[in-house]
Amino acid sequence: MYTDTGSPIRFGDGELRFGDGSPVIITPELPNTFPPGLNLPNEVGFVTYSVEHTFPGPGQYIISYIEANRNEGVLNIANSVNTTFYIETQIIIDPFLGCSNTPVLLVPPIDKACTGVAFFHNPGAFDPDGDSLSYEFVVPKMSKNLDVVAYLDPNTKTFYDRIGLNYGVANEAGDGEPIFEIDPVTGTITWDAPGAPGEYNIAFKIYEWRKIAGVWVQQGYVTRDMQIIVEDCNNQRPELEVPSDFCVVAGETITFDVLGTDPDFDSVKIEAFSQIFSISPSPATFTPTPIEFQLTAPGIKALQTLTWITECDHVKDQPYQVTFKITDKGRPALVQFKTVNIRVVGPEPVWQPPSLNLTTRSAQLSWQDYTCESNAVSMQIWRRVDATSFTPDCVTGMPEFLGFTLIGTVPIGTTTFVDDNGGQGLDAGAKFCYRLVAVFPQPGGGESLVSQEVCLPPILAGLPVVTNVSVEVTSRTNGEVFIKWTRPFEADPGQFPPPYTYEVHRAEGFSGVINLVPAFPGRKTELDTTFTDTQLNTRDLVYNNRVTAYDNNNVKVGAKLITPEKPSAL
Repeated sequence: MYTDTGSPIRFGDGELRFGDGSPVIITPELPNTFPPGLNLPNEVGFVTYSVEHTFPGPGQYIISYIEANRNEGVLNIANSVNTTFYIETQIIIDPFLGCSNTPVLLVPPIDKACTGVAFFHNPGAFDPDGDSLSYEFVVPKMSKNLDVVAYLDPNTKTFYDRIGLNYGVANEAGDGEPIFEIDPVTGTITWDAPGAPGEYNIAFKIYEWRKIAGVWVQQGYVTRDMQIIVEDCNNQRPELEVPSDFCVVAGETITFDVLGTDPDFDSVKIEAFSQIFSISPSPATFTPTPIEFQLTAPGIKALQTLTWITECDHVKDQPYQVTFKITDKGRPALVQFKTVNIRVVGPEPVWQPPSLNLTTRSAQLSWQDYTCESNAVSMQIWRRVDATSFTPDCVTGMPEFLGFTLIGTVPIGTTTFVDDNGGQGLDAGAKFCYRLVAVFPQPGGGESLVSQEVCLPPILAGLPVVTNVSVEVTSRTNGEVFIKWTRPFEADPGQFPPPYTYEVHRAEGFSGVINLVPAFPGRKTELDTTFTDTQLNTRDLVYNNRVTAYDNNNVKVGAKLITPEKPSAL
């Protein structure tokens, strides 16, 4: 808890509850401390109180703390001096969701604001487990399930009318109404711009989310309840210059500069807050250190440099957020925040040359030991017909639009896989292509970049083989299906002399001959081995197709029933 060192009131004599029916703990009175890592100004102290508690079992628990009273004269809370201070945290203990730590907030809520100048705050939060975070304003509370009385948002019109500001143009740019909002993804609070000088109170929740079987499940929340002191001052806000977001492959090094300026040419201090500075192994650095105020002048900018040598341990599904803060030496000091996302992804698996076993009609696949083998848990093997030209650019996992099908998953230490099409043997005439994806464990999760593609030549066919069936238009009356097949490469030319012609039949269902009809009148010629079937109900029905070849003597070469893996995909 952050405290006002100028006040004689000490932290303590509050009630701490764990929400499980256990006895209430009365907190002792504790002195202010000044941890060097927080870089607090002289008028701000810091107090921590620790206690160990064991919950009785799985469940949802509200951990709360209540203390009398709030500051006197808070503008947007009626009778604030007689209103209790209350905060709460929700934890969810569920053995099926795994262990969970609450989010950590790195940025102290201590910055002041000036009338007419946009105010910013970011809590610099991260989740130690790699869970995703979201942010939402809430009304400050005076006890469990009870909001403070007559709360008003800080940008309420009355706070501008009382000092004669035109509310319609009271933002910093002077071209619109003031806004007060929180970015649900980054957590940055923007109040553009404050009105009447005085103390304001706000609160927001930080929710943590974990993806379980592809579904985001809430893991609990923490609450920050904070004051913003607005002064009537003559100071302009400093500005930050940061790069765009990064995506790097584990093992690569990130280095970039963060620049700071001030319109009044005040000295400025640039700080960075993120999990990456305490992560182990290989934490990031932000130099020069220690962080100090730097001079600014026309053509001279303050500069700090971030460097991070990433490793396989850093791979996770969600990006790392780095919150940068610049503070000037004006009175009061004004600040600005900016966030840079750094995503660390697993490197792509690397193939060994594949081979085709014609006897068993199977593909013998192998790959190199995975670079991040000690961190990943499994390797996925994906297959499709025909080659694709795709190089991932921070796209992890297998993109659905590539049309691959997952055919197997093996432990990460395994480096071979035999594709025999589930014991049926690979279809003749089709060119099968494969890609790999490494999977990382939850809760951090994440998937690697998809591997490059390896393809095997088709097994020669004595019958025509359908190599592609795709729904081109989804409609109940005007649906279209594109069909492509191969020539009967292994047909005996003495018995079945070329050239060949083809008939295509269509039936309803994944297999069988329900409503079997010709897809078109007549036959296709030797050089024409594609057809678009039209006026179909591709929204409600599934179709299978068969192709029949005839030789130059009008003798049927053979027929092959084909049911595509996904005949009617939207």
